[in-house]
Amino acid sequence: MKKIFLLLFILVIVLVGVLLFNTLQFKSKQLDIEGEPSPEISETAVENFQKAIRIKTISFGDSIPLDTAQFYGFHRFLESTYPLVHEKLEREKVKDYSLLYKWHGKNPNANPIVLMAHMDVVPIEPGTESVWSVDPFEGVIENDTIWGRGTADDKMSLIAIMEAIEKLLAENFVPERTIYLSFGHDEEIGGHGAIAIAALLESRNIKADLVLDEGGIITIDKIPGITQPVALVGTSEKGYMSLQLSVELNGGHSSMPAPETAIDILINAIARLRANPFEADFSQSTKDFIQYIGPEQPFLQKMVFANQWLFKNTIVGIYEKSPGGNAMVRTTIAPTVINAGVKDNVIPTLANAVINFRILPGDTQESVKDRVVSVIADPRVKISKLSFGNDPSAVTPVDGFGFKLVETAARKTFDKVIVAPFLMVGATDSRHFGKVSDQIIKFSPMNDPIGFHGIDERISVKGFKDGIGFYQQLIKSIK
Repeated sequence: MKKIFLLLFILVIVLVGVLLFNTLQFKSKQLDIEGEPSPEISETAVENFQKAIRIKTISFGDSIPLDTAQFYGFHRFLESTYPLVHEKLEREKVKDYSLLYKWHGKNPNANPIVLMAHMDVVPIEPGTESVWSVDPFEGVIENDTIWGRGTADDKMSLIAIMEAIEKLLAENFVPERTIYLSFGHDEEIGGHGAIAIAALLESRNIKADLVLDEGGIITIDKIPGITQPVALVGTSEKGYMSLQLSVELNGGHSSMPAPETAIDILINAIARLRANPFEADFSQSTKDFIQYIGPEQPFLQKMVFANQWLFKNTIVGIYEKSPGGNAMVRTTIAPTVINAGVKDNVIPTLANAVINFRILPGDTQESVKDRVVSVIADPRVKISKLSFGNDPSAVTPVDGFGFKLVETAARKTFDKVIVAPFLMVGATDSRHFGKVSDQIIKFSPMNDPIGFHGIDERISVKGFKDGIGFYQQLIKSIK
């Protein structure tokens, strides 16, 4: 027994030693760069942002066409508001409403960069208009905050880019590399404009060393153990797919229901899917996130992240506690649309549901559909893929030109910010640019915006001004 206890004691000492060694070797990856004073941003820039919000460039989807007058009006607004951009840069219209600008750099032999944003916004959900604190299309400023649809998604990025370039042009600045601006018109309904722009650049053999689109944000007090602001820089994004589940079964009078109806079968199928979530795993972007954020945490949390070989299940358990964290570690399943029935006393013959999947790298559209068929295991449920969808994107390396450029600009713009790569759980237009660049970054330089696609969408005035400063820093940092 003494030998057994001695052996156990030695094993515990060795384990503690390994844990401490790994923790002490878990060094910070933050660049040794101090924040720089914010550039002076005129109030005119804020007024221009308000004007942009007032233009209703809405992507409704379904069978409702674009209001072309609004999009052409937005084009005219850009032309009149940013005259130097339209004098010095080349501009093309793509798919009628999307815009592609080219700003020639000093070194024509260097690969260019692409700055992206989209001009369209989602509609206001019918019936919620009165719930908004302000008119969603007035660009109201209250409590040092700009309110309105598109403030966060994504007119902030578009207007901040234009403001930054207009100011640099006024200073006779010329970038080291050529810069393309890609402004899609229908990101919210699939990004056909961005698809066409990407195809156009590919046809011209353009290979970019950075594509920067919307994505992660600057967040405060959202990551346990971290009190400093954190810049979440997306280095990959999940895939997207929606499946329609359809059940057709004889209906009839509600006074004589069969043991199972089409609705029963459909609901049971959805319940089985929700009860059998996909397995949790760490994508490369999530592994990188841990490597960047772990060393900045208090000692105990730092020890956990430094020793994933022992604590992986603990880390997964932490992530699973919140919807956002859970989305980082698995393919998610979300029922979003259910249709059945026309009258309260009629059992419907047909019941349909749409299930949306955000696909973790490592899974594919095909593997997800195969698993859905297996889990539901009911031939009465017909499963079909809706037309729009994509597999997860490739991962942008954290040691490449693109990530380092964005990291440098973020550290200079946002004082004491911690920069961390992460997995983007939403979809962006940049997913279409895989053949244009292998360094695609998804980052929106703004502080904790509120109301993405929801009620009372808004960002702070300071956050908008900081965004302009970020793009100026980024462009000036290009070598």
